[in-house]
Amino acid sequence: MTVDASGSSRPAAAPAAGTRDPAQPSTEGHEGVVIGAFARAFGERERKPQDIPDFERLWNDRSPDTDFTAMGCGTFRTMTRPIEEYVREAVGATLRTGSVPADRVDRIVFATSDARLGSLGPDFAARVLDGLGLVHCVPQVISFQQCCGSLTALAQGWAELRDPAVRNVVVVSLDFTPEDADRVRPFALFSDAVVSCLITREAALDGTGPVRLLSSAVGLDHAGLLGQDSFLSRQKVAQAAYARVLGEGRRLDDVTKVFPTNLYAPVTLFNTTMAGVDRDRLHFTDTLAAYGHCGNSDWMINLVDYHQAVGIRAGELYLAQSSAPGFFACGLLAGA
Repeated sequence: MTVDASGSSRPAAAPAAGTRDPAQPSTEGHEGVVIGAFARAFGERERKPQDIPDFERLWNDRSPDTDFTAMGCGTFRTMTRPIEEYVREAVGATLRTGSVPADRVDRIVFATSDARLGSLGPDFAARVLDGLGLVHCVPQVISFQQCCGSLTALAQGWAELRDPAVRNVVVVSLDFTPEDADRVRPFALFSDAVVSCLITREAALDGTGPVRLLSSAVGLDHAGLLGQDSFLSRQKVAQAAYARVLGEGRRLDDVTKVFPTNLYAPVTLFNTTMAGVDRDRLHFTDTLAAYGHCGNSDWMINLVDYHQAVGIRAGELYLAQSSAPGFFACGLLAGA
């Protein structure tokens, strides 16, 4: 177990007078609210792709005539224990970093991929809450958005702080792949990880971050849901999401760093540059090589890695984004 704490986009049309753009989270009740105390819990078993039984056949079947060495993957992680144990370790590290007692957490928002919902079991939330002592915490779950759900969960957690009675919200992203044969996909090599963070109005965060959520958006590529997506359909949904989060007066050039999904390196570069992101702004290659694709958790893993290497700086803009067949999500963050 490892736990450690030039393209511009067309601005979206301004909302009508007296209305608020739903992509822009309300600032009401958010004075002093920040996001931080990120903690990562990886599967403790480190493996190479070639360790997967029958790897060469799986790769050739799913990506024929393609050189795997160009994909950017070195190792990945496998969990060997029940998923709630990794969740408890990650959330416990987040609460320690934020110096928040468990009984002062009001909400916990989980995000996981569709295929993992059934693997969690009917008592998953109860086991996590009881194991952590979250005696006043109301659980929620975000799913059905594949690897984009964690950004929706972050926006949902941020929205909970509109209620002045809510003090602390924990967001947890978790994804894991029980069967090795399912790890090898045409677009990514799947790995196992949990990442958590704290959204708070009362803790003085000195760990990773802190940041504030300025805006968020998730878009649907219906053709992608049916396996019929194209260059144009992927580009359209990504550019529409960028336009919503940037709004008027901001461009992609104003963003210091972009934290994308850890798909195979050629796929990540294609999906982001075709939507207008300069490849030099991306931060993902080292984490892709070390951990592979950890589903919902990738953008948070990349944010933590960047903070450890460079540091999240107050006042600078950062873009968290996730892509999946049929979906594209992003969130604009500002160093607090």
